[in-house]
Amino acid sequence: MKRDEFLNTISRGLILVCAGSCVVACSTSDDSGGGTTPPPTPTPSSGTKVSVALSRLSSVGDQVTTGGVLFFRIATGDTASSFVATEAICPHQGGALIWKATDNKIQCQLHFAEYSTSGTVLQGPQGSSGNTRTLEIYAKVIENGNLVATVS
Repeated sequence: MKRDEFLNTISRGLILVCAGSCVVACSTSDDSGGGTTPPPTPTPSSGTKVSVALSRLSSVGDQVTTGGVLFFRIATGDTASSFVATEAICPHQGGALIWKATDNKIQCQLHFAEYSTSGTVLQGPQGSSGNTRTLEIYAKVIENGNLVATVS
């Protein structure tokens, strides 16, 4: 094989390897949701009040994320203790948090860390003991048909 043929062969192979790596890297995501979940809203500043209409949380298990706060109903009745208000993004790497009523836990949709309604870490990211912190649970009150959380 001549030197020019050898270099052309090596160059083509190198180009294919690099192109393949780029395609794989660009098409792979950690969220396991196909990239369809919009990024969560960042946590608002301390002292900010965020509210949601009680009508949007009418049944036990209902949840709403608004203004960087995840609200969900854990019990019947329209008292503040029937609801939880917490940060809407996971402190590990910013994944969206959801309330899993059937399992009675908050779960990150990015790496599946799990938290209790008091914010305690139940399971770290990807089933490990984890590298995450306790969730912030916000004080809340009922005002004029709204659940209002004060970010701490």
